[in-house]
Amino acid sequence: MPRPLVSALAAAMLITIALTGCTQSAAPVTQDSCSGKISKVLLSDDSATKVVSFNAGDVPKIFAVSATPAPTCYYSSSTTAPQDGVEYTTTQRTLLYIGLSDAQVASMVAALRKTVSVAPWSLRYDDGTASPSAAGSPTTSARWYYNFGGKAQDDRGEMGYASMTPVSVGIASQAGLEKPVNVLRIETQLRQVKK
Repeated sequence: MPRPLVSALAAAMLITIALTGCTQSAAPVTQDSCSGKISKVLLSDDSATKVVSFNAGDVPKIFAVSATPAPTCYYSSSTTAPQDGVEYTTTQRTLLYIGLSDAQVASMVAALRKTVSVAPWSLRYDDGTASPSAAGSPTTSARWYYNFGGKAQDDRGEMGYASMTPVSVGIASQAGLEKPVNVLRIETQLRQVKK
């Protein structure tokens, strides 16, 4: 076989091998740990980010978040800082639910709305009804203040939620999910005088 033909065949084989690796279908993406892609993609910047085991008793009763279903991922962080000569502890908790049914999301959001419908809760913002996002997923979100008008040293807080039913294909892929599923994120923050 002439040398140029051998070189051409070898080059063609190398290209075929290289392209074979590129054209194979990607392996299905599996759910990452709560501290990996999940937290980077599905949590907002102001979320608690320390992964801890879920304990329903850890969520203060004022937020009235149901213990069931248990969140897929649970995050909690706490800071202590002085303000006007008083030491306060501020605790954030984020409950992330991945793969709930439409009915479960609706029920949990309705329960949150019932909790915040009475004083001392007040509205910070509420986007109202579901609206299609650019990716085509219905999204809703809202945030409320707890005891915003209370005395300086009273407990104060916030609670909010964001839901995507379902997340877009792109978000699911970035987060390491196998397919687009419903995602509900509930965030709470409570500031109390340090005891």
